[in-house]
Amino acid sequence: MPGFLELGPGARWTYSGKVVTGLNPNLDAAPTEQRRTDVALSPARRRAALVRRFRTGGRNAVSGGGHRHLLTGSSVLVVGAAVQGLGGMAFSLIVAQWDTKVHFGDASALFTSVLFVTYLAGLGLPVALARYAADRSVGSHVVFAWGIVATAIAAIAASGFYLGVVDPKAADVLWDWHPVGGFVLFALVVMGSAFSLIVDVRAMTMRRWNLVLIRIALVGVAKVALVPIGQSSTHRPLLLFLYLAGPVAVSGFGGLLLINRITGGRHQFSPRPQRSRAAARYSVINYVSTLAYQAPYFALPVIVLVHVDSATNSSFYVAWGIVAIAFYVPSAIGQALLAEGGKDGAHIRSQMRLAMGLAVGLMGAGTVVTFLGKGVVVAAYGEDYRDAAHILPAMMLAGIPWAMSSLYLTEARVMHRHASTVIITVTLTLAIIVPALILVPGSGKGHGLDGASSAWLVGNIIAATVATVVTWVGRRATAERSVTAELDPLLPVA
Repeated sequence: MPGFLELGPGARWTYSGKVVTGLNPNLDAAPTEQRRTDVALSPARRRAALVRRFRTGGRNAVSGGGHRHLLTGSSVLVVGAAVQGLGGMAFSLIVAQWDTKVHFGDASALFTSVLFVTYLAGLGLPVALARYAADRSVGSHVVFAWGIVATAIAAIAASGFYLGVVDPKAADVLWDWHPVGGFVLFALVVMGSAFSLIVDVRAMTMRRWNLVLIRIALVGVAKVALVPIGQSSTHRPLLLFLYLAGPVAVSGFGGLLLINRITGGRHQFSPRPQRSRAAARYSVINYVSTLAYQAPYFALPVIVLVHVDSATNSSFYVAWGIVAIAFYVPSAIGQALLAEGGKDGAHIRSQMRLAMGLAVGLMGAGTVVTFLGKGVVVAAYGEDYRDAAHILPAMMLAGIPWAMSSLYLTEARVMHRHASTVIITVTLTLAIIVPALILVPGSGKGHGLDGASSAWLVGNIIAATVATVVTWVGRRATAERSVTAELDPLLPVA
């Protein structure tokens, strides 16, 4: 019976239940590793090994490979965020000068819609693949291949749901071009964008961070290079949308074709590994938490585009574009922590301290720069975008609590604290989305863009406060379980 001691062959004590280490999930153990686990150890050796396992510090945690790879991954992703930000700002600056604000507003609304639908189609797979398709084994290739199929189906379904139910005004750009072709085009862009996320995760787990950076750089260059094409076209908003979203989608499809060059395998659907069921369960749990955690990030722009006109939405897009790139920094550091958490003997607590200091420090510096330089937005984009400069400082300030919530959530995921995961994400969603639904609609002071800015800042502060308390409680519970484990001489040691 799982979870109880059983008398195995040769009268050796074995254990059939799960061993909770707080590190990687229980993947398929190699036969040699399993035999080594089954070897009987003396109670003294077991207790000594358990003390080493749950120790929060240690030489390995400070200077080991876990920190080196975490720093490398975080640094590359932060640089990637900067490259992505520069590409997005260059695109916005050029379009703001060459095109009408209405055309830019329609294109940015469609692009925002793609981001939202891509988030719906994620199914929690980027998080699950980081934990269950993290090596070059056949099992990882099978799990990843099924992830591709699930992503494709979800992308088509989510695209139809969004365009049919939400039916944003900007979707007229698609229908004016072609009633059927417009939907197919939108769904393909969503699918490719979703593929780019799981391809990035696969490259991260292979520690090929340079490939992620190269993909981001190529996408940024392509966006800017395409802008001059079709300036006089009657479907200019559609073209601008494709220039914004198309390169990302193409990189996703291309990534699927090339990713196996670094994994040393192929896309295959069998044999199904033992970890597949655990991966599916982990994906579902984290899909719910990801929906809640990322809902404000993707839903707030949709709330704005539904309730304001195209010209006002273009101003929000400029401000949100800057905020989104800055907020990607703690998310990228969290993704690196998720991929590296507990690897090579590193301890998650010390990795967490490093990641938190880096993320909060960078977001604090970005906030100061934004407060001092908000006038640059008006100088660069023109007087028509002064409302973007007005809301930008408060939205950037929210980056500090966002960094805290993001990394506390990552710790909860790595440690498999499902209750903490749900509490943090639900709080973040409710604290931002509910005020936004109240404040954004309407006109006058405190509504529209001002309402979106206020909901974003206050909601993030509330969420960070709750995340801090929940993490403290979770750590105490983990420490108590560790003490109990140290006193059990029969607990197996891997």
